[in-house]
Amino acid sequence: MKLKGKKALVIAAGQGIGRAIAIAFRDEGAEVLGATLHPEKLQGVVPAVHLDATNKRAVFELINSLERLDILVNAQGIVPVGGIMEATDEDWDQAFLLNAKSIFWSMQAALPKLAAQGGGAVINIASVAAFKMVPNRFIYTATKAAVVAMTKAAALEFAPAGVRVNAICPGTVDTPSLRERAGGEEGLRAFAERQALKRLGRPEEIAALAVYLASDEGSFATGSVFVVDGGMSL
Repeated sequence: MKLKGKKALVIAAGQGIGRAIAIAFRDEGAEVLGATLHPEKLQGVVPAVHLDATNKRAVFELINSLERLDILVNAQGIVPVGGIMEATDEDWDQAFLLNAKSIFWSMQAALPKLAAQGGGAVINIASVAAFKMVPNRFIYTATKAAVVAMTKAAALEFAPAGVRVNAICPGTVDTPSLRERAGGEEGLRAFAERQALKRLGRPEEIAALAVYLASDEGSFATGSVFVVDGGMSL
């Protein structure tokens, strides 16, 4: 029960990595609130509310409504496909709105609350794509590099207040989003071949690291970027 007594908000908890983190936090004793476009997906899992993370007012209203918050997880994101010559202004704006700007908003709303309480933890889900260039992921790479930079800047600013801010950069993880992009078993095998371990990651493996970073065991980690990619970046 590493998170007993902690109150956590997990944004994009409806599926994939966000859902796995919400479940792991729950199982470690945290009081978890999942925020998602589809709260019905969390019925019987954790309490959930509807949230469009691209709506600044909704993000601030949700976080400001919480009596207490100890842990914030930002797991929202989309994966636009294409190189620089295929990228459009619309694609750029849409991806940065969800992948980066919504995280900026949630941190801006949560960090003062965490600081006023004497501390807390923020965990942002970025991607190994922030460091390892992947073909046809031009915009996605840019958004995740922004998440890493924001994480480090916020960590430095709020360290004196006892607030820790870290990022997890997964490699290729077996999520509904990945399966949709893979288009079948052959596509999944191709994704797995990119990893040195020759398999896909599991959402639960990312969630285990999130538990560490949210717990007292991870109390000396801030401004850190943890790559968990099955050796993809090698």
